[in-house]
Parts: sequence; structure tokens; C-alpha cells
Amino acid sequence: MPGIHPNARTTPAVRTEIATSNESPSVLARRYGVSTETIRKWRKRGAEDCQDRPTRPRKLPWKATEVERAMVCAVRRATGFPLDDLTAVITQFLPHLNRDAIYRILKAEGLNRLPKAERNRCSVTGRVQEWVG
Repeated sequence: MPGIHPNARTTPAVRTEIATSNESPSVLARRYGVSTETIRKWRKRGAEDCQDRPTRPRKLPWKATEVERAMVCAVRRATGFPLDDLTAVITQFLPHLNRDAIYRILKAEGLNRLPKAERNRCSVTGRVQEWVG
């Protein structure tokens, strides 16, 4: 169970008490240090809906398919391009994948760090990376 946020004005117990109380919204608002709108919101939701829920989406709509993930990994292994150059190449064929999505794919596959031998190679854009070791 996640902890209560340090800035939270109400807890699940307080919300349940608000939802089941017969006192006026102004009295409850003063008691708990919240607005009357907050009191009305928790009363409208009811006592059974006062628990904290995760805010993370259950399904991510931008998730790359397995084929797209395999393509990104294959290009990285074959070329050894740095992330920015890899992004420039991949977005030519898969425009819906941005830099962050490509990085997440590489990190999940353990390909987010270039081996030391690959770091000294020239990149697609002509930049040479110098690494002092």
C-alpha cells in the first residue's frame, strides 16, 4: 500500500468520515482545513470510494510492439550508434517512436550503455566523441 503524501490534506479515514458525516460542509471544511468543494466532492463519491488508488495508467497507449522493439535493438547492435543518432535513424521508419521511447526500449534490453570500444566511433552526424579514460 502506498504511503500518504506529505502534502495530503485528507487521508482515506478522513474522507470516509466526511462522506458519512451529517454535519454541514462549512463545519467539516473548517475542521479538516479543506474547502467546501472538497467536502462536496467526497460526499458525492461516497464512503466506498474514499481509498487511495494508483494514478498510473493501467495500459500505456504508446507501448511499442515486439517487432518494433526487436528492430530498435537490432539497429543498435548492428551500428552501435549513440542514442541521438539512433533516434534519427529509427524515426525515419517508425515516426511514432520518440527519443524517450527508444531509450526505454534500450534500457529494458540492457543496451542503453555503449561498450567502451563503441564509444570512440564517429557518429552518423559526423561528431566524434572523445572519452578521457
